[in-house]
Amino acid sequence: MSDEQPAVTGDVIDLERLIVMANQIGDFFAPYPPERAREGLRNHLRTYWDPRMRKALLEHIDAGGDGLDTRVIDAAQQLRDKAADKSGYYGPPQA
Repeated sequence: MSDEQPAVTGDVIDLERLIVMANQIGDFFAPYPPERAREGLRNHLRTYWDPRMRKALLEHIDAGGDGLDTRVIDAAQQLRDKAADKSGYYGPPQA
């Protein structure tokens, strides 16, 4: 039996786990040119993250974004654009 807490429990999302996950995605896109990295990270968050996770991430950014890489903050801010509400996979980041 493990003492680990689940990352998502009902309506509550463990913020520390959310930050780690977001930064890991940011690390994946780090080698890309900045614009492509931003687009790829935004697309990943939009397509694969639960809306509660995106909401918690944006609320954390609004509160200062402690612990988040600046690339993650920049890309996540683009989720506020209504065009980012579309669901589905849009392919790899475009140049």
